[in-house]
Amino acid sequence: MLSVLTYHQVMTVDLGLLTKAAEKWDEAAKYFETVQKTYDGQVKSVGLDGSWTGEANLMAVPTMQQTSNQYTAAAKEARAIASLLRDAQEQFTDLRNKLKSTVAEAEKAGMKVSEQGNVVASIRLDSGARHDPDSNTEAYRKTMSEAAAAEKSWSESIAALVRAFDDADHGVQLALTAAVQDTDLFDGFGNGFNAKAEGDIEKVEAREATKLAEKVRSGKKLDAKELAESQWLFRDVAQDKDASQTFLNNIGPDGTIELANRLNGWAYRDDKGHKSAYETMQAGLASTISTATADPKSAFYEKWRDGLREAGGKNFGSKTDPLYGYQSFVSLMGHGDRYGKKFLNDLGDDIIVTEKKHPGIWTQVRTRPDVEPDPLDHLLGIMSKNPDAATSFLDPGEKESNDHLKYLFKEREWPKRMIASAAGVHTYDIDTSKAGLGAAVEAAATGHAPLPDGARPDPEAKHTMAQARVMHDTIQLVDPGSSSAAPENLRRPLANALAEYSTDTHEILSGVSSYQDHDGVKNDGKVTMSVKEDTLLRTMRALSEDPEGYATLFGASSAHISNELDKLSPHDQGDDRNAPLNKSGAVLGSYTAIREDVINDARSASYSGADWKSKMAYHLLGGLVTPVTVGAGGFPIGDGLQRGVDTWAWAWSNDMKAQADSEANAKIADNYMDSQRQTRLMLKGWANGHGISESDAHGRNVIEGMHSEFQGGSTRGVEAAKRLLK
Repeated sequence: MLSVLTYHQVMTVDLGLLTKAAEKWDEAAKYFETVQKTYDGQVKSVGLDGSWTGEANLMAVPTMQQTSNQYTAAAKEARAIASLLRDAQEQFTDLRNKLKSTVAEAEKAGMKVSEQGNVVASIRLDSGARHDPDSNTEAYRKTMSEAAAAEKSWSESIAALVRAFDDADHGVQLALTAAVQDTDLFDGFGNGFNAKAEGDIEKVEAREATKLAEKVRSGKKLDAKELAESQWLFRDVAQDKDASQTFLNNIGPDGTIELANRLNGWAYRDDKGHKSAYETMQAGLASTISTATADPKSAFYEKWRDGLREAGGKNFGSKTDPLYGYQSFVSLMGHGDRYGKKFLNDLGDDIIVTEKKHPGIWTQVRTRPDVEPDPLDHLLGIMSKNPDAATSFLDPGEKESNDHLKYLFKEREWPKRMIASAAGVHTYDIDTSKAGLGAAVEAAATGHAPLPDGARPDPEAKHTMAQARVMHDTIQLVDPGSSSAAPENLRRPLANALAEYSTDTHEILSGVSSYQDHDGVKNDGKVTMSVKEDTLLRTMRALSEDPEGYATLFGASSAHISNELDKLSPHDQGDDRNAPLNKSGAVLGSYTAIREDVINDARSASYSGADWKSKMAYHLLGGLVTPVTVGAGGFPIGDGLQRGVDTWAWAWSNDMKAQADSEANAKIADNYMDSQRQTRLMLKGWANGHGISESDAHGRNVIEGMHSEFQGGSTRGVEAAKRLLK
């Protein structure tokens, strides 16, 4: 069992001792070189200068040469050890500095980090907070929940760095052990000095990792010691570019794929008892790929890519049960992250070339645990974690020179699952089909990773031209041309993305904006995106087949309307007041038409009308009622973005809490989704924020006038949308 370093040990160990030890080993090397020089000049030379002849001389000369060689080997070994110790000191110092920096960031974020590395949020240590009268409120519980989540996140970050230090420590031990082992069986000594001692820790690790990888690749199981070693070794190799590239060069793309297949087979079928160990090795191997391919200008990169192109289309299975290289390789990549933009884009291009050359290559014959049948879709999912890479891959470009979006939405033959039975061969959609595409589009169009469940899109988000081009072309490509649903795995992520363009969709759906004058993306000091109103409506309708997709879009639009409403002053008159209200009403009317079209569609079998409304309501309220903080899905918001929707959403939420069945909640949803009730409640929130009282005549007149303008726009929006959705 390998010993594990603690946080306290990492933070307190005296690393200066390594430098002092290295200096001593350098002195030892010089001493051995001096002794060798004396030995060669005063002893070995006697056997070679002709002054000593005979049988004794013949016997002595080889021995003297061996002794001289040992002095050379001793100096080599000593210098290697000195180099390893300095290498260790550099690694340990770098890792400890990273750990100290992380601890400082945690403390700046309100965490307390103990000498043992335990993390506790300061607010949870505050006895005053625990005894606060508000400690039983929902807001307090949410604060404590967020504090606990932050503790967990910081604890994991600190633990990861301690583990990296521990891995490096094992690597130093491995390298030092290898340095003092006599590798020459013919040097005349059973356990002499090592003339081939390596002074680079990473080279030793890459060499040892290669040995273990080749053993696994050949189908031989690792013993307990090797299994333990392989886990930290694969992780540690992944920390260094040279070690990663050396290792991958050693086993090659074919070897990498065969190794991944072997680990996967053992983890999920043949040796489940060691599944965790094999998955750790897979994660290390994936990280090694990430590190090795990070620099696309390196000599390694193109050579590796060429080899991977060949291996990617190669069948590593059988004729009746094929398993192609790209399927295994991209599935392996799923165990890691932080892949470079160039590598992700190049790999995507290469997979497309392969599948165009070999139609139907990814057809799934049988389900393999942890192997994704569609490497391109899975790669797109991985790409979504690097939004810049996703944007680069999917952006059509100013001159429409990149056709990836068009290929993926309109031209690609998406892989199918094939099942043979007595009744014949049948093909079905793969359950996860297009899930990666949806995630990649969300990341590419928004500039952030896909939102987790429960997170809110930012309706006021700003975008780059490239991101907006992705959104623009996606809307056009998803448009079904009629009132119908989008593929299931696209609905939620595309709704998340489109919700962050609420400032644009608001103008388009209003029907009176100058947005109607252009179809495309432009930058007039602010990047804007516009499509034809009918195209947008059909796309929104297609995404709204999923009640949560509709809720996401409608919730973001309502928040934007609330923000627009908050800009109005009680003193605004005429068009200054009426135009924004009428436009907002038209947007709400468009959503009413979309909602009715979904519910009344006899072709929809996914949900009953009541189920759809109930699920939509829960998702909508879960987003609107939950306060938002910062970051993707947690952006900072002002009162304006919340004020109007808060009044409406809280009233609705309180009614929903009293009911438990979908039929009842559907009726409640009908009540609150009615545009008249929604706008009245939103206007009530606006009035409260602007000092307007409904109890006096002036206040009532202001609110009624605004409500009337809202409703005029709503009627216009409903009629226009229904006409365009036919």
